[in-house]
Amino acid sequence: MDKYFFNYKDAYKEARKQNQFSLFNQLQICYYNGQLDEKTPYKNLISVPVDRICDYMTLTPNRMISDVVFSEDMTFTNEQQRELVSYISQLQTIAWNKKYEIANTYKKLISEQTLDFSEPLRVLFITTRCTTVLQYVAKNLADAFNDMGYDTFVSIEENEMQSWGANDSHNNADFLWHLKNIYEYNPHIIFNLDHINNTFLNDKVFNFVWFQDPMSILYDEEEIRLRDRDYIFTLFDEFKTALINKGVDKSKIMSQQFATNPKIFYRDETIKKENKIVFLGSDYNFEKDYNIPDDVKQNIYKDIDNNSLSEDKISEYAKNLKIEEDTFRTSIITSFVRRRVIVWMCKLENIEIEVYGTDTWLNIPEVAPHYKGLLAYGEEMAKVYNSAKYAISVHPQYRYQQRVFEMSACDTIPLLYKGNLLKEEFNYEDNVLSFSTFDELKTLIGEKPLKDCTQISKDISYDKMVIKILNIVQVMENKDVR
Repeated sequence: MDKYFFNYKDAYKEARKQNQFSLFNQLQICYYNGQLDEKTPYKNLISVPVDRICDYMTLTPNRMISDVVFSEDMTFTNEQQRELVSYISQLQTIAWNKKYEIANTYKKLISEQTLDFSEPLRVLFITTRCTTVLQYVAKNLADAFNDMGYDTFVSIEENEMQSWGANDSHNNADFLWHLKNIYEYNPHIIFNLDHINNTFLNDKVFNFVWFQDPMSILYDEEEIRLRDRDYIFTLFDEFKTALINKGVDKSKIMSQQFATNPKIFYRDETIKKENKIVFLGSDYNFEKDYNIPDDVKQNIYKDIDNNSLSEDKISEYAKNLKIEEDTFRTSIITSFVRRRVIVWMCKLENIEIEVYGTDTWLNIPEVAPHYKGLLAYGEEMAKVYNSAKYAISVHPQYRYQQRVFEMSACDTIPLLYKGNLLKEEFNYEDNVLSFSTFDELKTLIGEKPLKDCTQISKDISYDKMVIKILNIVQVMENKDVR
């Protein structure tokens, strides 16, 4: 929670802790009412005098104040404190509205921009630090464009204090910093992940969208409107079907699986393979915000243990818990399944076990002894995969996961969870080892797939995706010229 302090010393003490919150490790901002101290060693300790709050919040991409802190030795009465909190809230509301007005100005400017396709193509990617997978999908795809000689720009938060830009939905002022980047860069091609973001684009710019998650727009009543130069990639066939059901033309939709960056993920022969199984990923704990009784949790775990979890049971659980069914299926069940399978992994014998991710794994007694810390994306992850004979990937619905492609590129045998809720056809069954229960998992240790696991990453690359995008651009441009 980002706080505003009326006492500098209190703000300093809090900032020094470098507190992080949420699943995405956002750095807590400590604003304070006072002048800038040039000696301040902490970037999250920010001077914003009360009379400057509105101006600052209008222009900064940083998150707004969530809580106001008064020092115990201050002389403010309770009534004065309430009035100050209300005043700061009003200032932030005014700032939000001003920011939204600026965002609308940028949208108008972008819609009026012109593009010259005889120039070298400029490609802009919209992504976020709030998800490791999506941000590095964008960065890896940008690298592939760069390798082919194209100029790219990745629009992403500059640090852990910046607001998540989200999307161009109505009244979203936080999208402003993305809009500013788009206007200044004036791209020929924009690439979005999980959001369409096309309401403000001029007719010439190409907009490619890659749906990798079951976003609400795929299933709700909101109309999807595509321009002539909008195209959609889908990670799973389920998403393609959902789009068609909402009236999107089939010719606008293309299937696209994950890929890897071969500069980062490859078999490093200098690293010895050990008799080891690893898991790289966090404990989602999505259910923490819901009041799920312990007996219900245990019943869910029993269903996972027995491989008896079904769509009917999920519907029944969601109904009894009064939780929206899609949320329960895509978030909460995903969290339960991942945690249970990693507990299974940590019960294996005669093999070394390592778990990497956020430290919430320390709250799971079976996992805590095997927890090794949080890895930075890229080389650190590749080193771990290269050192292990096996790696686990677990999702109740989808087996095409980014981590599967990364581990296969490092010649680490993928052990994939295969429950009753799978929604897509998986074309590499002979290149992996699959399990549905703990007993099945135990039998896989010491085994090998029928075929080479590295074939998974070899078949699908970002280079091929770039070529697909460029071919569409070329065809459409040639069509318009004629």
